[in-house]
Amino acid sequence: MPSRTTRNSARVRAAGGPVVVTIDGPGGVGKSTVAKLLAERLGIMYLDTGATYRALAHAALAQHALADAKKLAVLARRLPLRLEPVDGGTLRVWLNGEDVTEPIRTEKVSEAAAIVAGNPEVRAAMVRLQRRLANGQGVVVEGRDTGSVVFPKATYKFFLDADAEVRAHRRQRELEKRYGRASLTTVRENLEVRDELDRSRRVGPLVKPKGAVAIDTSHLTTHDVVNKMLRHIGASPRRGPS
Repeated sequence: MPSRTTRNSARVRAAGGPVVVTIDGPGGVGKSTVAKLLAERLGIMYLDTGATYRALAHAALAQHALADAKKLAVLARRLPLRLEPVDGGTLRVWLNGEDVTEPIRTEKVSEAAAIVAGNPEVRAAMVRLQRRLANGQGVVVEGRDTGSVVFPKATYKFFLDADAEVRAHRRQRELEKRYGRASLTTVRENLEVRDELDRSRRVGPLVKPKGAVAIDTSHLTTHDVVNKMLRHIGASPRRGPS
């Protein structure tokens, strides 16, 4: 008997062609966790566009190129990036043959990623890279402009948001899990700065994409959110741990 994931995957592909699901929203709303689980449930690839910008920012910091717009654009066009899916829907991020999965998750790199993302030439290069990484296959992709710019004709679009304080606490827990300690005040301030940069940039700003289904995740578990998405897509939801 086929697994539920297999049945769900077959159902969403029944309309023909690869299924693209985009999930956009600000930091701290749970996009990555939701996207990984949704991709697993649908039996398709997971793509974190934020990881591509973080990888670029990591490279730019190492080469002292953060303030050089032209150098950043060249770096983006030549970025030796590889994303490797591993168990549990996680992605390993390889940059020039080095595993940078953990180093790109620091607050310093997050701030740098917001800066490089504001460069129009960089964004154009990264959009081409992200589309190439998807490689014409079924994919759940998450970020800040995936449904508005990267995949404007996506099969399904979602926009997640949450209360600012909830978002700050979630990001703090995430950082403490990785690094042991994080100041809530600092995390809150960093989110506010990132939000302003994301929403105000000229190219690929953070917006709710046309036709996207909005979900407030403030008081929902990951499985609640995924089940809402599955109901919209037409696959069968199932219960899971909080």
